[in-house]
Amino acid sequence: MAEHAPVPFLRPQLPPLTEVQRYFTLAEQARFYSNGGPCERLLRERLSDYLDGATCIPVNNATSGIIVAVLGAVHQAGTRGRGLVVTPAYTFVATAGSIEALGYRPLFVDVDPDGWQMDPDALERALAEHGHDVAAVLATHTFGTPPPAGLQDRWAGACAARGVPLVVDTAAAFGAVDEAGSRTGTATGTHVFSFHATKPFGVGEAGMISTRDPELARLLDGIRQFGFAEGRVASLPGINAKMDELHAATALTVLDTYADVLAARRSTAEFYRQHLEPAGFRFQTGSAGGTWQAGYLQAPDPAARDALLVAGREAQVGITAYYERPLHHHPAYAHALLESALPVSEALSASALALPMANDLTEVERARVVEVVLATVGAAA
Repeated sequence: MAEHAPVPFLRPQLPPLTEVQRYFTLAEQARFYSNGGPCERLLRERLSDYLDGATCIPVNNATSGIIVAVLGAVHQAGTRGRGLVVTPAYTFVATAGSIEALGYRPLFVDVDPDGWQMDPDALERALAEHGHDVAAVLATHTFGTPPPAGLQDRWAGACAARGVPLVVDTAAAFGAVDEAGSRTGTATGTHVFSFHATKPFGVGEAGMISTRDPELARLLDGIRQFGFAEGRVASLPGINAKMDELHAATALTVLDTYADVLAARRSTAEFYRQHLEPAGFRFQTGSAGGTWQAGYLQAPDPAARDALLVAGREAQVGITAYYERPLHHHPAYAHALLESALPVSEALSASALALPMANDLTEVERARVVEVVLATVGAAA
């Protein structure tokens, strides 16, 4: 029997330091390594160009970005003193962790079964029942996939009707495009992106907030540097969430070839789709325009998912379950409020899968992934 090389779940790739140096030289020449140096300023300009003129505020990581964005939103809306933040249960723990770090209690709502995005009907019900105590809504773009047309407008409309600000944790969605071809972050609203090493736009530890509201941008810029929104006087609560020059230089380098990164990941995702949809696997609505941090899909049933996790380990192919546990099943958030029993989140988590993905995943490697998946599903059928 022929032996196969292992296929890891993720294989992060940052640019070589020799390439980063081209930009970092700007900081070295200026002897300016943080606090808005030349690399960070250039990055702001280029990110804004990429997002069609939105104001882009680099931060040290996306979790800090969420904290800054929510603080700015509730300060502007006058809702800071309330106790709850609404967020979907089917997302990564950093979303709920940011809510708790700000002193709020999460109110979890369900997602829809096709797009896996926050269910607008559930959001409206949650606001109808608890709106007087909701400080903000923290939505997500699940797995970096833009919501279907009109869905984010429904979120915004429901929030506006109750006077509650909306922040969107778009995490892996930098470079994602919706069905109309618009990039995530170019529309109205506040979006928080992750540039973590495992993300398609991988920098190491970094992130960004985007907004088209000039006054909110001023607040956010101040909050991320100790609350200094007006000179060296802390006029509002703040933290240190600045991006340093080395990470900004790395981000500039990644941006130079990012179109190639997205093309490679979408090609692998389409390969998975073509071979696995006929076998009963489900892909997220709208995911064709996503950024594909990993190969996210749903197994035909929970038994097939469990069999694939075993088969992946045995074949040394990085098949994992993601998100296999909705947030209300994490002990840290067992005290949260639930809008309902969250049946869709429960069902999705029971069959969730994520297949290997990398900028340089080879044709041989992705064929190996599909081979293991189809052999396992066929054997289990």
